[in-house]
Amino acid sequence: MRVRLILGWLLVLSLLAVIGYAQEPAARSLSLTDALVIARRNNPDFLQTLNDRWTASRQLTSATANLLTPSVDVSGSAYASQAGERSFFGQSISIPGVRQTSYSLGLNYRLAGSIFANRGLSRAQLHATDADIAGAQTLLETSVRQQYLNVLQAQAQEALARRALERAQENLALAQARLSVGQGTLIDVRRAEVEKGQAEVGVLRAQQTVVNQSLVLFQRLGVPAPEPVRVQLTDSFPVVEPRFTIDTLMALALAENPGLRALRAREGAARWGVRSANSQYLPSMSVSAGVGRTSTRVDTTGATWQGQKNPWSLSLAVSLPLYDGFQRSVERSRAKAQEDDVRQAIRARELQVRAEVTAALHSLTLAYRTIAVQDRNKAASSEALELATQRYRVGSGTYIELLDARVAAERAEAEYVTAVYDYHKSIAALENAVGRPLR
Repeated sequence: MRVRLILGWLLVLSLLAVIGYAQEPAARSLSLTDALVIARRNNPDFLQTLNDRWTASRQLTSATANLLTPSVDVSGSAYASQAGERSFFGQSISIPGVRQTSYSLGLNYRLAGSIFANRGLSRAQLHATDADIAGAQTLLETSVRQQYLNVLQAQAQEALARRALERAQENLALAQARLSVGQGTLIDVRRAEVEKGQAEVGVLRAQQTVVNQSLVLFQRLGVPAPEPVRVQLTDSFPVVEPRFTIDTLMALALAENPGLRALRAREGAARWGVRSANSQYLPSMSVSAGVGRTSTRVDTTGATWQGQKNPWSLSLAVSLPLYDGFQRSVERSRAKAQEDDVRQAIRARELQVRAEVTAALHSLTLAYRTIAVQDRNKAASSEALELATQRYRVGSGTYIELLDARVAAERAEAEYVTAVYDYHKSIAALENAVGRPLR
């Protein structure tokens, strides 16, 4: 009877555990490609940059319309006065009431050098806006890639923390076993318990780091993080020997870097700004045409409407600006200064790109070499830990030796993980400097 009761309770507890596990929400799977798509669609900072294109596009449309089409004006008016009498030198004069309506249609076309220049300037500004958007997209994708790596690194460190906890539990069991057979001391058991507690704290901290890094990732994606904050990253990145050459990377960076491309587009807009300022010295021509109709009603005994169709009109005017208080000269000087400022900014950016590419390539090479060194250290420390464990198990070693070996092994594993992700982050930094993916 007692056996049946125990088996029944075990069955109930097993079912409850299965139900609880089934109700636990699964972690959201997220690939790097999906993360980039989500970020481009939802990141608020990037969407604000996209909004700039609408204004630049409308400016180009307006400049084109001013060049190809005349302006159209429609006007209308209505006038009414009441009939009455007025005294003039003692004589009373009757004044009839008047009601008058009129409308007119006018066309005006102006042709000037500034109109041509403004269209070119608007087109250059649209091109510059597109370059800014491309640069913002590259910056967004780079930040998402880096944060994706940060989450992967945090998850790898959490796995190391769990492995450290398992080792601490094994050491505690070993110390308790030695104490039970009279070969160990209670001090070793207490030290093992302390190490196990510290390992548990390390797991909790590693879990919190994963949550924090995941929150930053979803923030950069522009979407709320799931609750609870759990994400399963499906992409992994191999470690391969970098075979990039500095000359190839430099040529690619000078051609593809989004910051440089945006500045070069701004240089084109600045050149058109100078042309627009110079066009103010050119003459302009305007053509105007108009037609309308006026109807008048006089309130007298035989009140009638008098309709009048205004004759059409056509005018042609040519103007040449001569003196405006040196305002055109000021605008021209300002435009030339802006053009030179952009040119100097391009030179400064080129120097910065060269330095960033060179530094990133050197960091990548160093990170790859560091991985090999840390891999050997990890293997050696793991072997030392195994030897220390065997020595302590047979009583020829102390718990302090075992603890030192475990700490050294965990440090070597952590430094290896850091070296691997420093390598991946160095590639991300190199891609950021170049302005395009390299793998």
